Amino acid sequence: MRVERLLWDESGNRRVPAESAFDRAVSRLRRGELERICELNRYGPIYFIPTRPFLRALARKIGKRKVLEVAAGDGHLARELARHGVRIVATDSGKWDKPQARMNAAEKRALRGKRVAGLRLGENVMRIEAVQAIRKFKPDLVLACWLPPGPLLGCVIRAAPAVLEIGAGSGITGDIRCWRYEHEFLEPLDALGRCRLDERPARKLHTRVTLYAR
Repeated sequence: MRVERLLWDESGNRRVPAESAFDRAVSRLRRGELERICELNRYGPIYFIPTRPFLRALARKIGKRKVLEVAAGDGHLARELARHGVRIVATDSGKWDKPQARMNAAEKRALRGKRVAGLRLGENVMRIEAVQAIRKFKPDLVLACWLPPGPLLGCVIRAAPAVLEIGAGSGITGDIRCWRYEHEFLEPLDALGRCRLDERPARKLHTRVTLYAR
């Protein structure tokens, strides 16, 4: 099955792929093709790809806690967790509505004149800055998935009682300096998630899940 059919339905709505089907499909792609599909498709960029086992395991880990997701983007992760019984509110600043906002200078030059989709917020996503959302909703747990490298993760950790970060390692997502805060690596979850970097899942997976407590 084509990777695109695993990720979207005919209307462009995100799907949750079966882990085995996704792994088989991406392993047949040329190097770099998965990231190209996730970045340059007509619907909007994809960074993290939750599988069914990942969603079940994450929902169990969250339990009955009230969750706020920041930088939720298209709202796919929050929407699927809600289907697993998680009480969750999804929020995003909306700064990546325009595709140029997520590009560096080299990417802007390379993609000049090409049609690139912006990150359109999902219908379940409230437009509000991350720290403002934490103060407004007072969650038990903040979910932060694929935050861009830089200070945002640290700001979220300092504002929230607990933060569950889903990322792909320092330099790609988040900030390694945040390891100075009390944290726990949730390695059983790492093996269940997929992301745009996992073009050879049998050899290497990139998802890293970390729970921070202030």
